[in-house]
Amino acid sequence: MTKPKATIIGVTGMPGSGKSEFARFAEELGYQTVVMGDVVRAKVVEEGFEPTPEMSRKYMIKLREDLGETAVAHLTCLTIENLKQQGIHKIIIDGIRSQAEVTYFKNQLNNDFLIVAIHVDPRLRYDRLKLRGRKDAPQTEKDFQLRDEDELKLGLGETIAFSNYVIPNNNALESFREQSLSLLNELSKRV
Repeated sequence: MTKPKATIIGVTGMPGSGKSEFARFAEELGYQTVVMGDVVRAKVVEEGFEPTPEMSRKYMIKLREDLGETAVAHLTCLTIENLKQQGIHKIIIDGIRSQAEVTYFKNQLNNDFLIVAIHVDPRLRYDRLKLRGRKDAPQTEKDFQLRDEDELKLGLGETIAFSNYVIPNNNALESFREQSLSLLNELSKRV
């Protein structure tokens, strides 16, 4: 008996670009989402700390410093293997930041993997982040710029630049949904 081929799509983009929305649309088509930030938060709790945005970010950076740039990708792959053992083979990975992570996923997932980047005008991202009202939302434009700079230092810009597909998300949510579902349906035909 042959194992079913997995469809694993990494979604990347700057904060506020719509990665979670893309994952939500994919779930309409039967995908399961693994959020890399949730993997880190689970480790923070396991270590006995409060999983605040600040603590989770510090822990993620510490993991990378102690175990290498692919530490979070490694933990994410463990979660994915667990899902595959449960018979789940359509998976979205939300939160990929660096090319090292992309390479790690490609190697570990036997190339059953590609990247979709979500691109949004920075001003629109800033407005969306403020409206979201999360604890880690930037309070000022300067906070927003600093957060973007931190993300770019982790390699996010290069990951976006080398993505297999880019979906713009500068218009209404329904337009983004249609583009996302169209791409997801196209990709499912390739399996």
